[in-house]
Amino acid sequence: DPKPLLKGDTTSNGMIDFAGSGVVHMVGGWSGLVGAIIIGPRKNRFDADGRVVPTSGHNTTMMALGTIILWFGWYGFNCGSTLMLSGGAANVAGKVAVTTTISAASGCLVAVVISRVFEHTFDIGIALNGILAALVGVTAGCSVLDPWQAFLVGCVSPMVYYGAHVVLLRFQIDDPLDAFPIHGCCGAWGLLSSGIFCTDDNVFLSGSTNASAPNSACGRGEQFAVQLIAMLAIATWSLALSGFTFWVMRATVGIRVPEDIESEGLDRSEHGATAYAGSFRIGHQHPPRQVAPEPAGKGEPQAEHHQLPPPPANVTTVVPFGHADSNGWGALGMD
Repeated sequence: DPKPLLKGDTTSNGMIDFAGSGVVHMVGGWSGLVGAIIIGPRKNRFDADGRVVPTSGHNTTMMALGTIILWFGWYGFNCGSTLMLSGGAANVAGKVAVTTTISAASGCLVAVVISRVFEHTFDIGIALNGILAALVGVTAGCSVLDPWQAFLVGCVSPMVYYGAHVVLLRFQIDDPLDAFPIHGCCGAWGLLSSGIFCTDDNVFLSGSTNASAPNSACGRGEQFAVQLIAMLAIATWSLALSGFTFWVMRATVGIRVPEDIESEGLDRSEHGATAYAGSFRIGHQHPPRQVAPEPAGKGEPQAEHHQLPPPPANVTTVVPFGHADSNGWGALGMD
């Protein structure tokens, strides 16, 4: 049974984290933040002046497919956290499915608006991350929220994600998959939102209290204090343990590959193959190609050898080994 945190009687509840916004997502997200700081940014992620060098994903279709698979799997993650179907648990699982769906859908819509307002485009990546952010945000309170409350949690989650994303780039912290903004920050928001929006009846019906009848922890605001303490405890534990772990790894086996291997890609160094057509080197400028002269007719002067211009200095290039495109440049970098 859930144990009271602030009081020793049934008028108080323990932490509400039904499917793991805190103990799953926060732990991973905050640990990922430490890893990103200790390892440092990828090569050419920031220019000499500290400005962000834009990068994009390899395959938007696969990004969308992966998000859909995660969204579908989240029903097993959230609804399955009832751990049974008897004794009214099936009704709880059905409600969890509704709140999970509403939150994810609203998160996608708000993320699209955010990308249009701040990025001046309809960015598919931000929209997909908005779905994940909202799913993480609703995971803690999916059993104690009403549908309209799940909608609000889903609307706020992409704002939390995007704000944290911008802050990380401002401090030149390279988090390639936005693990900290999505899982770390939205996981924290999920814990807090459970304390903000929960009702005593919903907490009782979800089995999140050991009382024989609804108590008044949510109505008195005590539950929010419990959620806040839990959030701080999880963040502190994750930062301390992951920091120690990464420090030991860096001092012993190392945590970053040499620069030449990073440029070639770990697919080649670890697996002896490449994941994409051709072999690619990131940030490498292909030598200017010598163009052979055209055969001259009788009495005509020979055409002079000439070199094609190199790519602009501010463009990160991904160059296939041994060949270049029709302009003599490598393909534009995609990370």
